[in-house]
Amino acid sequence: MPNIISLTNIDRQVRSTGTRSRKSKEKKLRQQEIKEYVILSWLAVIVGMIAGIGAVIFRYLIKGINTAFLFTTDPYTFTQSELGYFVIFAPMVGGLIVGILVYRFAREAKGHGVPEVMGSMLTNEGKIRPRVGLVKILASSITIGSGGSAGREGPIVQIGATGGSTLGQVFDLSANDTRALLACGAGAGIAATFNAPLGGIIFAIEIILLEFRTRSFIPLVIAAVTGTIISHAVLGAEIAFPIKNLYTLTDPLLEMPLYVLLGIVAGFTAMLFIAVFYKFEDAFDKFKVPKYVKPMIGGLLLGIIALICLEYLGHYHVFGVGYGTMMPILDPGTSGSLGVVGVELLLLLVGLALLKILSTSITLGSGGSGGVFAPSLFIGAAVGGAFGVAVNIAFPSIQTPYSAYALVGMAAVFAGASRATLTAILILFEMTSNYEIILPLMFACVVSDAVTKILSKETIYTAKLARKGIRYSYEREINILEMILVSEVMIKDVTCAKDDMSVKEMSDIILKTGYQGFPCIDSDGRVVGIVTHTDVRNALTNERAEARVCDIETTKGLVVAYPDNTLEEAMELIAESGFGHLPVVSREEPMKLVGFLTRNDILKVYRHKKKERETGWLAR
Repeated sequence: MPNIISLTNIDRQVRSTGTRSRKSKEKKLRQQEIKEYVILSWLAVIVGMIAGIGAVIFRYLIKGINTAFLFTTDPYTFTQSELGYFVIFAPMVGGLIVGILVYRFAREAKGHGVPEVMGSMLTNEGKIRPRVGLVKILASSITIGSGGSAGREGPIVQIGATGGSTLGQVFDLSANDTRALLACGAGAGIAATFNAPLGGIIFAIEIILLEFRTRSFIPLVIAAVTGTIISHAVLGAEIAFPIKNLYTLTDPLLEMPLYVLLGIVAGFTAMLFIAVFYKFEDAFDKFKVPKYVKPMIGGLLLGIIALICLEYLGHYHVFGVGYGTMMPILDPGTSGSLGVVGVELLLLLVGLALLKILSTSITLGSGGSGGVFAPSLFIGAAVGGAFGVAVNIAFPSIQTPYSAYALVGMAAVFAGASRATLTAILILFEMTSNYEIILPLMFACVVSDAVTKILSKETIYTAKLARKGIRYSYEREINILEMILVSEVMIKDVTCAKDDMSVKEMSDIILKTGYQGFPCIDSDGRVVGIVTHTDVRNALTNERAEARVCDIETTKGLVVAYPDNTLEEAMELIAESGFGHLPVVSREEPMKLVGFLTRNDILKVYRHKKKERETGWLAR
């Protein structure tokens, strides 16, 4: 009986040969897989620890640098500094230091960090230079601590990802496992810095990995949990926005359309943010001064904006991550007040949103180091709050406070800017612990996402990659070949070669049918081998026209498929064997021929199904 090799639906690594040596090989392969899995999981613990410790150090560095530069101990509220008008020079000096640091040691640390991590996933097998993490943590701490308008998520993603990538390189892991550890570091960093383990996990899947596989998901969870535990142990289990006034839908039929409208507004706001952000980046790129000087110029412009805010609004609203301004918007009853109401409040909130877009674009566009997540939240809170004020003015009967719309707006603008909708929903829920607002939150986020997708192919992350010629799509299609069974495609009315047939008779059949390969059967109808036109041609060339097919057929290592195999599995068999033809046999009677499958049959179905999927239903 010939050797049979086939893939099953349970485990693609399992090969059925009927021999003891094959089973031994399978056992060793399985043991190797388990060993690799255990090692990867332990490495994920180390990556989680690196990200967690990095997040803690990052927080303390920002606080210390903030005290040194602005003489204030709270890097998130930025209350009035003792420097007075000289505060204008704080981000300027910080920018100069950052410029020298970044352009001298690691230019990948410039900007918001996430696109660089995404680029490493696509073009460099998940490899990041170890020094990038160190430079990033210093540069971002100085940028944010000296007043730069940026967030913490981009830096901590790059810091954690660098830790994961470095471990993968040290242990000489495969490209896929190195990428998995990189994603573990990114997710653990988000989880640790925002006390949002679920958000960190989904961020890594939705933004970095773009896939869901058990091999990478389990280490990702391990890393995120580890990072969060370390952050809890040092910083406590605090949440970013401890809102005491929980909001509920009082009249869903009336309010939900308003939240849909808010989603549309958030989508357009996100597009404005992206457009302005990259306009300033382009402008600074064209500016003919040394590159390390550009962050200093950006810092000077930011200082002027902050000074104007202080003069007319009494607060450095555009400095730092902006939590000190967001909290009075989100929970005005317990977190202070912006000091105005009605139309004045509406205008103030719109102004703050525009100023934050401008200041963040200047800070990062000039070469500063920091993230765009917190600025997106700030912009969303201001736009959402302004929308809520407008609703309260237009519909006095609606009792929902404007702060509820601000909360939803935070997530909706980030969802539109990043097109990571699930991340936006989950991370906002974890940062506020307010489940009551989840329905309008989901609705507004998906609407904002839809608006930006219609208006642009790129997000605030992918636009930077697109400028380098790197295409990064958040949408991964289902593998078409995994959705179709062999039984749906195989030829059932099979022309067979009999093993006692002469080569001359076989040649006549090839000329008549035009087929390139045939399954060979014995007198009992069982599959015993396969014969191709090459086998027949070689026999005729060697003047063996009267020889029997059984003398030239291939029997050793014969590859077969089963009707319930997928086409993906069948293609793996074809690639492994080198044959372009597969006899299809019954599982109940392993040698009974039930069909025949060729490489061309699979490719034909694939092209047809792909064309079908790409053609919109309106065009059909």
